[in-house]
Amino acid sequence: MEKAELFRISRGNAEWLKENYASLKREYDNRWVIIQDRKVVKSASTFDEIMKAVKGHNLNRILVEYIQSEPVALFF
Repeated sequence: MEKAELFRISRGNAEWLKENYASLKREYDNRWVIIQDRKVVKSASTFDEIMKAVKGHNLNRILVEYIQSEPVALFF
């Protein structure tokens, strides 16, 4: 797969996540999700569970994200 195609897939999943984060918070709050082809294909309550699930997917086509409704403070 070419780099341009990988970038297009990654950007599409990230844009979908951003556009749908509010509804995802309602359904997947405090859960890990795997996003593929602009939809959630798997969710898990722990990091270990989602990492086991990742093994069944093409890593070039997915986005793994933790969904939470509580704001997070980042310090740099």
